[in-house]
Amino acid sequence: MEFKTIPINMISPNPFQPRVSFERKSLQELANSIKKRGVLEPIIVRKLENTYQIIAGERRWRAAKMAGFKEILAIVGTIPEEDILIESLMENIHRTDLTDTERENAIYEVWMTGRFKTRSEMANALGLKKQSISEDIDAWEFRQRNETGKSVPTYIIARTNGLDEEERKKIIKKFEKDELGAVEVYSVVKTARKASSLLKRELLKSESSVTPRIAEAIVENLPNHSDQNIAIQAVKKYRLNVNEVVNLVSRIQQEKEVDEKTVEIVSEVDTGYLFKCPVCKHTYKIFHNKPTSRHSFREMP
Repeated sequence: MEFKTIPINMISPNPFQPRVSFERKSLQELANSIKKRGVLEPIIVRKLENTYQIIAGERRWRAAKMAGFKEILAIVGTIPEEDILIESLMENIHRTDLTDTERENAIYEVWMTGRFKTRSEMANALGLKKQSISEDIDAWEFRQRNETGKSVPTYIIARTNGLDEEERKKIIKKFEKDELGAVEVYSVVKTARKASSLLKRELLKSESSVTPRIAEAIVENLPNHSDQNIAIQAVKKYRLNVNEVVNLVSRIQQEKEVDEKTVEIVSEVDTGYLFKCPVCKHTYKIFHNKPTSRHSFREMP
């Protein structure tokens, strides 16, 4: 590697640059700073035939051009073609001004080079967490399958992991339409994992009257899907609010407790089997207690 002052017009941008757009106001501020102090950190380039290609520092190069500079200090390195993308990504990936989709695109491109055997290996090389790498790759693939807009952050897509594709699409579509906030997305995903098919269907409808709070109140207190269905049907029929749903759930729980106490033994069915105790040698007839799965023994005379 060598330091060299290179004419700006002999340098071309990096085609693997993760950042798609450069915010003009921020670029102008950097250009103003460069006019006063110069370029404090050299850019990194590689030599082509008669020109140079940027590996890292494209923003500084653009700002220097904007400031009217004719030359710029650069470090000239020899980097193989297959390493250009990785070098460029490592320069830019930790910058806060990369959009989610720019970062997802860059991470996915690196993953698809086949350079790394596992996501863990790639995460270590880039100084990132494996979970972050996986979320970016999965989010990229989800966007391609479903044409999800740039307004949806990576973490929102990641939160829906584990649900089936149609459920994920409905939740994210509701987020895009501002029917769900970020916190509500978390609540809906958590609820959907435990909800009956009927409750889930009502919750994920567009502009549904079943809010995340209503659905959560039902699911967290009524684990049985049949009870959830009873509750959701009442919610739809009477247009109950959250407080009314809480009261409804409480009534269902109370009725269930009473039912369980009163139906312990409705009738006894003689099984026709006898049991002789090996200790006292007494003989007992075995009865099945309906509707429970319990049994009773009655001593034979």
